[in-house]
Amino acid sequence: LYACTVCWYLAPGGADPYEPQPVEQRHGYYVVPQLMAGNCKVLACTGGDVQTQQMAHFGAGKWRDDDQLWWTHAKPGAKLDLALSVAKAGAYEVIVFLTKARDYGIVQFQLDGKKAGEPVDLYNPKVIPSGPVSLGIHDLSAGEHRLRVEIVGANEQAVKSYMFGLDYVDLKAK
Repeated sequence: LYACTVCWYLAPGGADPYEPQPVEQRHGYYVVPQLMAGNCKVLACTGGDVQTQQMAHFGAGKWRDDDQLWWTHAKPGAKLDLALSVAKAGAYEVIVFLTKARDYGIVQFQLDGKKAGEPVDLYNPKVIPSGPVSLGIHDLSAGEHRLRVEIVGANEQAVKSYMFGLDYVDLKAK
């Protein structure tokens, strides 16, 4: 996903303090850090930009930690994969806390490649937290799972920017 070229520059007449290194010792010394947004580990994104957005100016205390994962500049069909960590195997109700606004889209969730819940319309004239949205009860093994968000459209009244905001995911043992 990422390419990186490292260049060293010296002023004219400068002395290079580094000895030449064999090629096999030059690879892998730099690791791209895992993208985190709104306390979520981002595994993949097929379009748009993912970042953390501060939310306190929309009402302090309405979003956990006063921020969210914010996905912008994506179009219908774009997918965002997030890591969902499960400490102990069992049946869990997966509940997402989202953001609604006039320029947010309609999304469909998948958990480990299977549809989770119904499409969620995130349109609202004002920026508000969605409250809990259940994605159903799922049997989950301990470890990391893949929560996919796919943009599937937008409400007729929405500004067609197809944005998405995730406050957090809650797992309720059943």
